[in-house]
Amino acid sequence: MIARFLLLFLMLLMPAVACAQGFRPPPFAGGIPGRAQTQAVEMQRHQARTLLYREALEELRRSPKVVDVGECTAAGADLSACLPKPVAGGVPETVAAKPTGRRIALLIGNNRYQHPIPSLETPARDVDQIAVALRDKLGFEVRVIKDVGKSDLVRAVVAVAKETEVTDSVFVYYAGHGYLMDDTGMGYWIPADGSVKTAAQWISNTDISRLLGAIPARQLLLVSDSCFSGALAREKSLSAGEGGGAEVLRKRSVVVLSSGGEEPVSDEGKEGHSIFAWHLLRTLDKVSGTQPGFEVYRTVRKGVSDDYPQQPQYGAVVSAGHEAGGEYLFDARAE
Repeated sequence: MIARFLLLFLMLLMPAVACAQGFRPPPFAGGIPGRAQTQAVEMQRHQARTLLYREALEELRRSPKVVDVGECTAAGADLSACLPKPVAGGVPETVAAKPTGRRIALLIGNNRYQHPIPSLETPARDVDQIAVALRDKLGFEVRVIKDVGKSDLVRAVVAVAKETEVTDSVFVYYAGHGYLMDDTGMGYWIPADGSVKTAAQWISNTDISRLLGAIPARQLLLVSDSCFSGALAREKSLSAGEGGGAEVLRKRSVVVLSSGGEEPVSDEGKEGHSIFAWHLLRTLDKVSGTQPGFEVYRTVRKGVSDDYPQQPQYGAVVSAGHEAGGEYLFDARAE
């Protein structure tokens, strides 16, 4: 009887379970919802998600390390899908004054998930359009991967780490499902092979930070468009004027721009994109010269919050090697 009730509850609330951008529930009758209405709906969605993932969450409470990506020093480790050693130190003086080398972007868009995790609508389209903007406007070499599981996602990041030099600029983008545990405050990406019965294929914020820490580029930005992605940016908040000019290139900058704070982000879409991706695309199109990441963030945040009660976040990942005074720089190609 209890099992039948849980199944019925999930079926009724399934439209509310989707936690990343792109999955669209029935539109609000009154248009864009107010904060109180939004909070009520998000509470319902949170309860549904918690019920959906209950077995995986129970496993995490019993064995938190079940999600850990293995270290490359472990015997028999798959060297293409393990955690390399973190970058040692900051930017060497011998390269500190050199201009930016290669610009490399890795864009991850997960639409399709294993039942009963609901699939998403916009991540694939989002990464395709952001790839065009990064390549044509900002001169990036772009790699796009879609509907990837945990091992392939880790391999893709490790591959970038292995070919990156200190002078390079790296942009990593993730769009897909995410989850934040209320009791531990730990956030997770849920790759395309994620399950509701086990968390073994999830990726913790701790391992995301460690993957970033293995990329030697002095300029490194992670953009995360998923639920609870703000947890990635909470190590150190950044503000206007944090770093500027050529002096920034003397620092290692590891920065996160998230689509929301430590709460679910909007499931509503905008012209085929997530609300966050839509505003990011338009902001990138307007970048001219060299623009600090905080300015891009501020523009995106205003646009998103004007459309929906959602607050993108911007912060530094100190555990991945970010140095005080560092900042990510968007540098438009000369026309």
